Amino acid sequence: MSRTSSTIPPTPTPHEQLSRRGAMLVPSTPVERAELLDGTEWSRRFTWKQIETLAHYLRCYQLNTGKPLFHEGDHDAFLAIVMDGALEIHKNDLAETDRVVALVGRGKMVGEMSLLDGAARSATAVAASETILLILGKKEFQDLGEAHPALGLALTLAVALTIAQLLRQTTGTLVEHLGT
Repeated sequence: MSRTSSTIPPTPTPHEQLSRRGAMLVPSTPVERAELLDGTEWSRRFTWKQIETLAHYLRCYQLNTGKPLFHEGDHDAFLAIVMDGALEIHKNDLAETDRVVALVGRGKMVGEMSLLDGAARSATAVAASETILLILGKKEFQDLGEAHPALGLALTLAVALTIAQLLRQTTGTLVEHLGT
């Protein structure tokens, strides 16, 4: 009697998944990544020292026009901050028609909910033009929180504030579409 064992393959890292989607890792130093962040609204949320520390946990990627960053239903956990270019956020409506629901530009982040809840992606993000992104994976997010608890908390609060702002915006838009 032969025993067969099945092994579950390891989950690919966000970096492996990004490569499969056509994203190209852009060689950069932590200082270069910090300087990219410093040129955005992130410079108002964090001190330069915090930005320098955060930059050690980020990776820089280029995503060409039309390439997906992630698809609705994906389970990869990472956030992306747009440094140059833009991402279109796509969502299917009830008739399964693909709709562009947002355009995310410089300094804005996408994918932040995946770091907190690990649930499937709620939309698809596609490069609207050649786009440069800084990526923070869930493991790096956790490592950052363990090594630098105050910065981890500050980053978590920045993510929470972003989600709260998006919820307020969505609620405002929704009320405009409700019948009287």
